Amino acid sequence: MTITAPGIYEMPADIYHADPCPEPSLSSTGARTLANGTPATYWHERQNPKQKRVFDIGTAGHLMVLEPHLFDQRVEVIRGVTAKGEVKEDYTTADARAKRDAAYAAGKVPLLPAEVEMVTAMRAALWADPVARHAFEGGTAERAMFWRDSEFGVWCRTRPDYLPPHRRYLVDYKTSVSADPREFGRRMLDYGYHQQAAWYLDGVQAVTGDLPERFAFVVQEKTPPYLVSVCWVDADSIEIGRELNRFAIGIFAHCLRSGEWPGYRESPTAGPSGFTVALPGWAVIEHRARSEAGAFLPPRAEEMAA
Repeated sequence: MTITAPGIYEMPADIYHADPCPEPSLSSTGARTLANGTPATYWHERQNPKQKRVFDIGTAGHLMVLEPHLFDQRVEVIRGVTAKGEVKEDYTTADARAKRDAAYAAGKVPLLPAEVEMVTAMRAALWADPVARHAFEGGTAERAMFWRDSEFGVWCRTRPDYLPPHRRYLVDYKTSVSADPREFGRRMLDYGYHQQAAWYLDGVQAVTGDLPERFAFVVQEKTPPYLVSVCWVDADSIEIGRELNRFAIGIFAHCLRSGEWPGYRESPTAGPSGFTVALPGWAVIEHRARSEAGAFLPPRAEEMAA
């Protein structure tokens, strides 16, 4: 499948992640890498995608919450059998590990029975929260969107978790160690979620012509009682994310045209050079204060003689 025109498409996740555009396209994940890392890192990760076990619960949670009718199709429940015929519900057996690898190869999410019970309980806890439940009512899940950037002409893509029918806001579902909204601002910075929010909002506008007014992360903990919080991203954070995204799209366009994906540079478009490095500012201030207090005065000659 190749995308030839901007629009909204229904497609499996593996086709979306394989990038069905006629030229390389940039996703929110790629934009975060380019804005905060290096083009070399982005290109390597694009050419060498890896399945990470840590993502399996999040992926299964998305299926259970957003597309429960697809859960049985896309999830493989893993039980291993020992040489003595004993059934083990973990990955201690070679049989279980082989089944896990086969599930990955088939494009499925491998889960242990206890993990299936966990995501089922997580869904029940989320639906019991009236604010979170309302956020996921009446719309469509996991629709892929593709567009050409109006400034640089490169292809971009996104796959919002959920599109409400009115599109006044967008919602993204996150599983996390903590759903405490007092901590989520820091997580947003650490993982670039403000960039993701801006990318999704601007993607919807590019494809539909309508800019949603707000963006919310529905965050759920991965341990009982599977607490949920609905975190609306403020306007300042969206604007910061938007600026970083524009920076990333510019880098992407430059590297595509030049065919070069450099590592550490003064700027992504600069030539190779060395760097001047310095101690952290706090270390310089601390040293100067101690020096002025006489902490580093050498002993006098007569003191050494004595």
